[in-house]
Amino acid sequence: MAYRLKPGSERVEEGIRRIAGEEFARMAEVIAAADLPAPRKVHEVRKCTKRLRSVIRLIGPVFEEAPMENAALRDAARQLSEARDSSAILDSLRRLKLPPEMLADTEATLAGDSGAPSGGAATARLLKTFDRDMRSAAKRAAGWEVRAEGFAALQPGLKRSYRKLRRNFSEAIRTGEEEMIHDWRKSAKSHWHHTLLLGRSCPDAMDGHARMANRLSESLGDWRDSGLLVAALKALPDDRLDKDTLKKLFRAAARDQKRLLKKAERISRLLTAEKPAALAARWAVYWEASEA
Repeated sequence: MAYRLKPGSERVEEGIRRIAGEEFARMAEVIAAADLPAPRKVHEVRKCTKRLRSVIRLIGPVFEEAPMENAALRDAARQLSEARDSSAILDSLRRLKLPPEMLADTEATLAGDSGAPSGGAATARLLKTFDRDMRSAAKRAAGWEVRAEGFAALQPGLKRSYRKLRRNFSEAIRTGEEEMIHDWRKSAKSHWHHTLLLGRSCPDAMDGHARMANRLSESLGDWRDSGLLVAALKALPDDRLDKDTLKKLFRAAARDQKRLLKKAERISRLLTAEKPAALAARWAVYWEASEA
């Protein structure tokens, strides 16, 4: 499966339908896999929905059904968020490099107090509903119509998405507010996906940009997961962990989030140095040259 458009080999509309079909097929394959544990299934299908939503954002200005299709994917994935969050919380805990005994005790406590749907049967029911919704969405995607061709179908959405990334980054750093950082995180993920989608236009230039965008997305994703860990610790009943342990955990998580934000800021300053019109114009040249 290649999450890439193919300039010169297919029309944009054909490429969009192909990529959407591959993502929906991947979801069906993951859900049907008997050897995959439920948390892994949830993680993988949510990644597919994020890639699909980025496709929709890229063609949004020339895709009439964009709001409806984006909302359908968002709402379906949201039903799986609690199951995904419980796994992310434990991953964040393991990243803190705690003493083995403290890690084991905290891990057991958090697993026992998880607010996620209890048991594999509950997650299986959620995945069954999700699968049904995605099969309906896949049928619609086979007929998606893009009201433009060539880079003209992609440039407006690219500029809008990249401009949003720059604005969200600026606001997050200026305010330090969690909501602003979450917006920065989401727009970083979308920009990374757009870089992948357009990567074949000029691999020598685009691959490095994509790696940088991926590092930014991962750093902000880890920051978000560390925040989920803090929230889960705060929600524990008073008798689950002693105060000294909690204090050490909060300090470790705060250091982790600070480190991740500093890393993300450094990457973002490099990634967003170019203005939207300039970046879109440069990528348009890559696309047009690759079509020749």
